[in-house]
Amino acid sequence: MTTTGSTRSLTREDWLDAAMSAMAHGGVRGIRVEPLAKAMRTSKGSFYWHFRDRADLVRATLERWEQLETHRVIEVVESTSHPRQRLGRLLAIAHRQDPERPDPSVALTGDHDDLVREVLERVTHRRIGFVAEQLVALGIAEDEAAQRATLAYTSYLGYAALVRSAPAALPADQSLPRYIETVLTVLVSTTNDHRGDG
Repeated sequence: MTTTGSTRSLTREDWLDAAMSAMAHGGVRGIRVEPLAKAMRTSKGSFYWHFRDRADLVRATLERWEQLETHRVIEVVESTSHPRQRLGRLLAIAHRQDPERPDPSVALTGDHDDLVREVLERVTHRRIGFVAEQLVALGIAEDEAAQRATLAYTSYLGYAALVRSAPAALPADQSLPRYIETVLTVLVSTTNDHRGDG
C-alpha cells in the first residue's frame, strides 16, 4: 500500500511507531486504527496488510514498548561496568523524556485490560528489580534495596506524570544532571542520615 500524497509504502514499523505515540498520550484506548490511518495519510487497507485487527496492533505495540523501553535500555545500561555508574546512566536515560512522546506507563496505569495489566506488571517488576540488583551489588541489604528501588520508581513515575501534565515544573535542561545526581546520591547512600530521626 502507498500513502496518499506520498510514494513511500508504510511498513509494520511505521504503524507501530504511530501506535506507540498514540499510546504514550492515551494508553491503549488511544490506539485507534482510523485516526492513525488519517494521521499517516493512508487507508485502513494499509493497516490490514500488516495486522489482523486492532487487538493484534495493541498486542504488538505493547510488546514493542516492553522491548525498546525496558529490555533494550537495560541492555545498554548493563554495558557499564560499575553498578553506581549503571544507575546513573539509567537515570539519565529515564529522565530524558520527550513531552511529545512520554513514557506510556502513566497512561497505561488503571487500564483494566488483562493484557495491559500483564505487560505493565512485567515491565514494572523488571525495572524495579534491575535497580534493586544494582543496589545489592553496592552492598545494600536486599530488603532495603527493594524498598529504595520501589521508591526510585515511584519517583520516576511522578516525573513522567509531570512531563505529561506540567513540564514547566521539571528541572530545566541545564539543571537536570544535578537533579539526577541528587536522586542517585539518595538512592545509593549507605547511611540513614537522609531519613531523619524517625
